[in-house]
Amino acid sequence: MQTITIKSVLERDPDDWLQAFQDSPKSRAFYEETAQQVSFSRIAVRVLGAPIEEDDYFNSLFRLSQKPNIHILSEELNKHIEQKDFQALQNILTQHQQIPKGLSISRLVAMMSGYQLIPKHDDADMNRHLQLATIRVVERFQEQQSLGLLANDFRRFLIDMVKWLKNHWIEWTKSMKPTDDFPKVVWYGQTTISQRYFLLLLMELGCDVLIFHPAKVDEFAEIDPTDTFSITHSYVSQTTLQPFPDKMRDRQATVGYRSSQHFEQLMHDQQSGVFRPWQFKDCLPRSLTLRMTYDDIFIYANEKAMVRPKFEVIKDEVIIPVIFAKISGVSSRREEYWHYMHQLLASQQTIFVQEFPFTTTSRANYQFHYKHCLVNGELSVERIVQSDWWQYGDLTLELQHAIAHTIKTSCEQPMLKQQPNEPLYDLQLFLFKQMTMIPQEILRLLQSFDYSQEVPKLVLYQAPQQPTLSREDIVLLAFLNRFGIDIVLYNPTGKLDLEKYLQEDTFDVHRLEHMLFDLQYEEPKQQKNKPDKMIKKLFNRFF
Repeated sequence: MQTITIKSVLERDPDDWLQAFQDSPKSRAFYEETAQQVSFSRIAVRVLGAPIEEDDYFNSLFRLSQKPNIHILSEELNKHIEQKDFQALQNILTQHQQIPKGLSISRLVAMMSGYQLIPKHDDADMNRHLQLATIRVVERFQEQQSLGLLANDFRRFLIDMVKWLKNHWIEWTKSMKPTDDFPKVVWYGQTTISQRYFLLLLMELGCDVLIFHPAKVDEFAEIDPTDTFSITHSYVSQTTLQPFPDKMRDRQATVGYRSSQHFEQLMHDQQSGVFRPWQFKDCLPRSLTLRMTYDDIFIYANEKAMVRPKFEVIKDEVIIPVIFAKISGVSSRREEYWHYMHQLLASQQTIFVQEFPFTTTSRANYQFHYKHCLVNGELSVERIVQSDWWQYGDLTLELQHAIAHTIKTSCEQPMLKQQPNEPLYDLQLFLFKQMTMIPQEILRLLQSFDYSQEVPKLVLYQAPQQPTLSREDIVLLAFLNRFGIDIVLYNPTGKLDLEKYLQEDTFDVHRLEHMLFDLQYEEPKQQKNKPDKMIKKLFNRFF
């Protein structure tokens, strides 16, 4: 009996991706059927963001869920696994771990077939197609993980593949023939690592797949960074991730409402220069350290981010111009020196540090945690956020991703100097460990940071009797600088601190006239009593 090969080709430029997704492959531009091969185009789109009219977006999702030939996999994912299948997988994984380099992929898949972990179709060609696609996805996993099939995530990956092939794929395709239409699958919202690879397997098999995320979080790009298996469609607007709709939204937008939404979009477009509060909460912050004079510090410190030079929004990144300066020594105009410092401290968005070291450290070995977060030799933001040790899980998802992204950038492009005989890997491990222990007071500062508005500040006064900043302190300063926080360090003695640990071009040093070795911090001269302060705060809040 002649074997039929199944070949699916990604459609890279569909005129209407949503309609093409719903159409049969046989009605698309490319479809070919011979005695030896069935070839067709498939639709795979990562849909990022949402249109201005959100109701249309969610109603469209609901309509897809009502079509009998479309599977909303994110909402119906069945995580059950039979005990005998779980035991068989345990046996395979035990053998895999006992071999120094692990089982080969062909041997692994053969054992899975022997244990009947790969489900059987009625059609022999479909069985062969499933085995080949499974091998390709396991190979992809091996290529993308730093430890290959010996990675910690491989166990979860393998169990989930078997689970979902049996609970979903075979249920959809048990009696299917190569010439039949392949399943259509929708995923909405966030994904785990194994869920991404299962979606990739469905694409390799020939399924049409749409992946929606209204907040423009593109997790699938981690395993498909070059758009080899899927393409992206990105809306200009975005909205928060909401539950998948269980009914149509009945409210009909009036002409006036649509016009106001359109006006809002135009007014608060990224290029307009007019930004509403928290408009960029879903974006990633990226700092640009300004080169400035001593006087410039106190001019730009009072300016919102959006009016500082070089502020801009590029795709999903907000470029925040920041101050990172050391003021070495003391001005001969002493009153002006203190006045300028007190100006910086006047903002509620400022943290003042006078005791050093001000960060904690740990003797724990983070090598396992660090390696677990590597994918293709690079830190994975998603793995960082989903790790057991991640202590920032109470923060908003947007802020968690921003922190994890800054950790990744800080490790891959260190601002700190390597110590003598310190390998780059050891420096990256040190940075990684320290950034997993951000103090609560700093986290509260980050939570209140609206990227286009007032820039939070960290002001440090290194009194002569205080110990110097530790290397751990410098790691936190470098992290905050990358995140977009203003940092001003006062050191009246002029001794080295930042210079010992940071790359020279990452901050400014402003040398003043006098070096003093007994100068204590001086409080503002006109101190109002606490009730007056509270009244002033309330007054400022309402007016």
